[in-house]
Amino acid sequence: MRRKARLQDGPSDKGVAYDRKACSRPGLRAWVPAILWAGFIFTMSTTYFSAANTGRIIEPIVRWLWPSVSAPTVGLIHAAIRKLAHFSEYAVFCLLLLAGPLCSKPVIAVLLCGGYGLSDEFHQMFVPGRTPALHDVAIDLSGAAFIALVRASVAYLPRFDFSRTRPSA
Repeated sequence: MRRKARLQDGPSDKGVAYDRKACSRPGLRAWVPAILWAGFIFTMSTTYFSAANTGRIIEPIVRWLWPSVSAPTVGLIHAAIRKLAHFSEYAVFCLLLLAGPLCSKPVIAVLLCGGYGLSDEFHQMFVPGRTPALHDVAIDLSGAAFIALVRASVAYLPRFDFSRTRPSA
């Protein structure tokens, strides 16, 4: 119960790194970074970023870095980079939501990211060269959940107080 009280009252002398009172940034301004990032995610769902188009960039770089790599390995690396992009995009999206309008609502932020991931895959049904996949939504959701868990964990870490000075010898 004591830990919950510290989070609601703000940082204590032990130093909780997260203050719920500082979370209240009302208005549209708090949403702007997340909305811009959602637009970036939408852009990444277009034909320009299909597997065929990203392969034209990623595969030559992989072959340059690792000349003896086999074709199946290049394809595997390309797929891994694309899935890491899904994870990263939604981790950043969740972080922007948690840093702004949904500061004290991590579950809602993760669910919003999951909903946007579903709508993104729905959008891809109508984009030539793109195919929707529910496992991509799972990757999106895992990126959002990961960053929410990291942020919640960091909130419980003690902060170092730089204002205290050491006594001179």
